[in-house]
Amino acid sequence: MQFSRLVSKSMRVPLLTGLVATAGLAVITAFLVVDFAEAEGLPEHYQFVQDAFPDVDISSVQPSPIPGLLQMAVGSDIYYVSENGEYFIMGDIFALESKDNLTETARNLARANYLDKVGQNDGVIFAASEEKYVVTVFTDVDCGYCRKLHREISAYNDRGITIRYLFFPRSGPGTPSWAKADAVWCAESRNEALTAAKSGIAVEADDCDGTPVAEHYQLGKDLGIVGTPAIFRPDGQLISGYHSPDDLLALLQEMT
Repeated sequence: MQFSRLVSKSMRVPLLTGLVATAGLAVITAFLVVDFAEAEGLPEHYQFVQDAFPDVDISSVQPSPIPGLLQMAVGSDIYYVSENGEYFIMGDIFALESKDNLTETARNLARANYLDKVGQNDGVIFAASEEKYVVTVFTDVDCGYCRKLHREISAYNDRGITIRYLFFPRSGPGTPSWAKADAVWCAESRNEALTAAKSGIAVEADDCDGTPVAEHYQLGKDLGIVGTPAIFRPDGQLISGYHSPDDLLALLQEMT
């Protein structure tokens, strides 16, 4: 279950109130039951953070921009823990002078690392012949704006943008949209099948040894996706919704 889902908006006020009242990390563990991918391990001097959250797979711990405060990544989410192990903080840190959201920058890096867990061959890729950028797009075969984006796939490619599609059937497992995603994956030509499906043409489901649709869907949920298309830049920045080829190119050029 996703860490941030357990600390939902409805829980944040009572949870934070409880933390202030108890002022101890050990109490937080009662709220946390998480099953993430295999941890890479933390430096020994930060092990106390993992000890405070025994059921959480912490991706990394490092100094935050604020002295005395550590930055903790759990999947694609960012949290903060005091170096003395007494306080846990949810929220974003902003630099007053630059107005930059420093937490969002860290969150983007965590998202990029999280997306790297998906193999390059585990998506449906429409490659640009002169590639400048690769974006990951979570898509739903039946989503209107996903179809609009796909109708312009050549225009994105012409601008040097490679599109790597991952599946995110918004209706969830056991639905027609999910079945269409499975059928696309099992097709002899996934690119042709996806184009057909997004054009409203039925794609016959061939037998295959399984699809990554469930993995893509869970990854999208872990990344906080609630709608499609959801576009991720190479730096992990989420670009929600449809953007024209020129608009997307401009957003990608902001990275340089």
